[in-house]
Amino acid sequence: MTAASPLIAETLRVNARYVEEVVIGWGLCPWAAQAWRAGAVARRVLVDPAPEAGGVLAFIDEIAVDPRIAIGFAIFPRLAVEEAAFWSFAERVRRADRARRMPEAATPFLLAAFHPRSGESAASASDAGALVSFIRRTPDPMLQLVRATLLEALARDGRDVSTEIGRANFAAVGARTPAALDAAVRDIRRDRDASYARL
Repeated sequence: MTAASPLIAETLRVNARYVEEVVIGWGLCPWAAQAWRAGAVARRVLVDPAPEAGGVLAFIDEIAVDPRIAIGFAIFPRLAVEEAAFWSFAERVRRADRARRMPEAATPFLLAAFHPRSGESAASASDAGALVSFIRRTPDPMLQLVRATLLEALARDGRDVSTEIGRANFAAVGARTPAALDAAVRDIRRDRDASYARL
């Protein structure tokens, strides 16, 4: 499939809705808005119907050499796997990436998995820790890559970046209610399903 294919175009459009309306609109990532507006987010649509690490590893290699890229999204619009299987796939990608590097060489990106079925229960938003799965519900299965040096710079003064982000997200979602976030994500998913059905 070419970069101009309707599926790829629609996947990127729906993903942009998710980034702009959920991640940035709800303030769920401290550097997302700046990176998105500065063109520091790279996105790759992988159309394989089965999870393959090779495409993700090639994407990592491509963006690793571009210092302007802080965040990468590998999006899988045709992948029909359950959440646990996608989490296992993410771990396979992590291990494959580590295995091809010299022992002392760190991976340039940290990887997190997102899935349409993640945190579907309201109980997933009951505390800051549980909220992580609730806000990792995306229109399509997706692997997020965050440049490791970005997090290292934030943590240089001893800050616990993950805990800080978790607390901030819990406050932001609590102020507007988990139900409102759930409705926003479901609306984008409906848009995704209708759009893909027309292709």
